[in-house]
Amino acid sequence: MGQMLVRQLDDVKLARLKARAKEQRTSVEALAREAIHQAAGGFSAEEKLALVRQMQEATARAKIPGAEQTPGWKLIREDRDRDH
Repeated sequence: MGQMLVRQLDDVKLARLKARAKEQRTSVEALAREAIHQAAGGFSAEEKLALVRQMQEATARAKIPGAEQTPGWKLIREDRDRDH
């Protein structure tokens, strides 16, 4: 796991963070880690759309011209509907 050193923190805000950590019976590091995880955890809607477009473009490039292509969802549905 990576580590990070944060410099030039405002003393007042750091004191508030320490007080909050004490109230919650946890460490300042745990609160900071949680804030970082939340900030970096997910993609924005625009980032998700960009990824979908990239995948669609890659799929289009991978298709063989003139060959019939069966969408994956149809193959999955056929398999699920089949009596095993």
